[in-house]
Parts: sequence; C-alpha cells; structure tokens
Amino acid sequence: MQSLTVTPFIRDSFENFKKSSCGITLDLGRQRISQKELLSLISFVKQKRMIESFKEMKSGKIVNKTEHRSALHTSLRDPSPDAPHAKEVHETLNKFCRFADDIRNWKRRGSAGDRFTDVINVGIGGSDMGPRTVYNALRSAKPEINLHFLASADGVIFDRITSTLDPFKTLIVISSKSFKTQETQANAKEILRWLRSAGIPEKDLKKHVVVVSARNDAPEIFGLPRENFFPIWDWVGGRFSVWGAIGLPIAIALGSHVFRRFLSGAHLMDEHASSSPLQNNLPALMAMFAYWNATKLDVSSYCFLPYDERLRTMVDWLQQLEMESLGKSVKPDGSPVVGKTSLTVWGGHGNESQHSFYQWLREGTAKTAIDVCWCEKPGHAHRELDKVLMANAKAQTEALVTRDPNSKYFNVVSTITLDELTPERLGALMAMYEHKTTMLGTLFGVNAFDQPGVELGKKLAKQAYEQNL
Repeated sequence: MQSLTVTPFIRDSFENFKKSSCGITLDLGRQRISQKELLSLISFVKQKRMIESFKEMKSGKIVNKTEHRSALHTSLRDPSPDAPHAKEVHETLNKFCRFADDIRNWKRRGSAGDRFTDVINVGIGGSDMGPRTVYNALRSAKPEINLHFLASADGVIFDRITSTLDPFKTLIVISSKSFKTQETQANAKEILRWLRSAGIPEKDLKKHVVVVSARNDAPEIFGLPRENFFPIWDWVGGRFSVWGAIGLPIAIALGSHVFRRFLSGAHLMDEHASSSPLQNNLPALMAMFAYWNATKLDVSSYCFLPYDERLRTMVDWLQQLEMESLGKSVKPDGSPVVGKTSLTVWGGHGNESQHSFYQWLREGTAKTAIDVCWCEKPGHAHRELDKVLMANAKAQTEALVTRDPNSKYFNVVSTITLDELTPERLGALMAMYEHKTTMLGTLFGVNAFDQPGVELGKKLAKQAYEQNL
C-alpha cells in the first residue's frame, strides 16, 4: 500500500494554539494544517474581508441582499444608545423585562387570582430552539416557574404538556414572526381551546396569553390588548432572535436579571469579534478552520459533543443556525456555488455518545470536524461524577484524533472550555457560534440570512393542507 502524506496537527507546528476570551478557551491544536498552509489561509481570509464584512453587518449595512434587509441581532444585546435601532430595542427589552418581573413577583396573576407556576412557549424554529437551549442551560434543578415548549403540531406532545398543568396557573407565550407558520397557528388555536374548556372566560384570556411577533396586528388576531404584544423586527432572522422578545419566556422563567446577564455576555463576544486581531479572534478562527476543513480536507460533517447536560440542546440550536444559514448552493448574484458550503451538523451528549456513535467516529469511513465542549466548574456538587465525566472528556478528545496515520479517514478536533456556565458565558458561547456562522457565509460567498428552502416547504405544506380539507 502506498504511503500517504499526512498534514501535521497544529500542535506539531506550534507549541501552543489556545486562545481565550470572555471566559471561553478555544484549543485548535488538533486541527490538520501546516504552518505554511495556515499563513495561506490567513491571507485568503483577509482577501475575503471577513472581519470587515462582520463589522458592516453590525453597523446595519444591508447584508441580506435577497430580502434587502439588515441582520442586526447584535443590536438586540448592545447597551449603547448609538447602536442601530437602539431606541426601539431598549424600549421593548425594558417592557418585557418589567412584564417578566411582574409575573415573578406575583403582581400579574391568572384569571382566578393564582400566581403562575408554568409558562408554555408556543413557537417553532427560531421561536423555539433558542429559548429552549437557554432554559436547559440555566434552569435550576427545581425551577420556581417551569417552562414548556410546544413546537411541532403533534398532539402527543400537546397532551403530555397540558395534562400535567393547571390552566389557571399557566401563562401562554405565542411567538411567530409572521403568524403564517402552520404549526404555530394550529397550536395557538388548540391551546386557546384548552384554556376556554377549563372555564377561563373569553374576557380573561388576556390574563393568560401574550404574543411576540413582527406583525403589528398580532394581538388583534387573538383579541388581546396592545399591552400583551411584544414586537420583533424583520431585520433579525428567526435563528438569531433569542436576544429579543423571543426570549420573553426565559426572562419569566429565569428572571429578567438573568436574561440581561445573558445579553451582556453576548455583547462582550460581539466586541471581541469586532476588535480582536485575526490570530486571537475566537469566532474568526473557528470560521477559518471550518472553511479549511470543508474545502481543503473534504470533511463532510461537523459534530458537537458537549460533556455537560446543560449544553445538550445546543446540538439542535447549532443544527438550525448553521444548516439554515449556510445550506445554500447559489450565491446572492444567482451564480452556483463551487464546492461545499454547510456541513451536516449533528452530535449528542459526549459521555453518552461514547457508547453510541464514537466507534463510527474513531474507525469509520468518514472525515469529521468535531467540537468537544465542557465546563471547568461543574453545575452540581457531585465531585466523583464530575471527575469521571472530565476524565472521559479529555481522554476521548485524544482518542478521536488517534488513528492510523496512513488512513485517508480522520477527525479534526477542537475543544471549547468554559470556566463556568453562567448567563454571561452562555451568551458569549452562543454569540461566538453565531459569528462563526455568519463569517463562514462570507468565506463561502453565500447569504447566511435568508432561507428560501424553508419558505418553499411552508408553501407546499399549506397546499397539502388545503387539498385535504
């Protein structure tokens, strides 16, 4: 068998390739690239004006050219009065944080005078995955207010949620950018029927239901007063929207102070991404190597492996973020893309996955990019469990890159470690992945902010529904 030339790991060329910011450390030492190739990659990234394009996005330039819109999710967490749309952003943030506080301090109660113990978030896609990820990461073992997620039009999930709840102690948050999404329309009608069937009078539904939407007439759709309406805007895509009023359920369940800390951490990452030089810029480095792996090493998928129960649902959030943003085969000018854009995004809890698909990762016939993620400080007091979990995380990170050097199949592995999982760190982590994704859009030459394939599916589903009436 002919011997293959193997590109060395970065750690074979550089003594240390760990970069830190915002309480997050990125170790790229297990990437396959030589020093010469890295310098060439840096030169390419500079030619593509990746950082400049990011700053233009952040300033409000029209970057979603197919829909002629800005992409200003960074403004949702920018405390500056000079940020784009600052006035309306801060007014809305203050309004929904006050509402959340009123729920938590029992100032706002249900129609029978009960305090709210549960919140149901009715929404799908970006109206579901962001809040779900944040809640799973930051909730306590015994939440004061429980948050439930009703996303798919599946009666089994509907029954499993509602059968355990008291309607008189439940608040409904219906979130939809356009209110044209079939699943949310159907679930909203069904949940209102649930409230009415419990005996809540029509005139008192306003005490149990609020709406979040970019449609100004959204409260009228449900016969609600304006004070029950919290706006979002078309200059923020759904998958980037957790930082605004889509995050209302989080502010209620966890507290407005926690939500503001979450925004603060994301803003710190925004500043890091804007001002740090390329060689120290966490999301820029992640985008660079993701591009290299896809286009030069022919890596076919990206696997996220958190060794922390609190980060389990980030796999689904990342899947939507990257695959909806980068799953394009056409450039903004209509010309076809040459080569790969988005990789397949998948993953699972790292410790559990060791006993599932790691065999495939270790010895299968594929090339995979992997992020292994853990927190240095555990979210519990069980020292022995943490010792075992961290031993596995660190050992498996090495095992995933240890293969026959002559094999044409391999893994490239990065590790992302957080000093602890606070609201600030979670905000920074999620913002880092957002920036990695939009920067990759620049490198691939695609519009990371539209989703024509999603819209086509909605159109066809509507036609199929009408044909079955």
